[in-house]
Amino acid sequence: MRILTEIPDEQLTDLADICSVRNLSRAEAIRQAVEAYIERNRPARGAAFGLWQNAHNKLPKDGLKYQERLRSEW
Repeated sequence: MRILTEIPDEQLTDLADICSVRNLSRAEAIRQAVEAYIERNRPARGAAFGLWQNAHNKLPKDGLKYQERLRSEW
């Protein structure tokens, strides 16, 4: 898909230098930058599921202890 975006002249100059050194087209360099951005900013898979959304910080590392704690409430 093609997109239209505005990039400041200074960034285009820096990008041209990088492309020249790495022997890349500007389009390929931008694709790689978008891919890297997505990888760094993609939410964790477990962060999207209902009750478990924020549980990753609360769960103990030992699953058996967690299970025993839950069952002790019964």
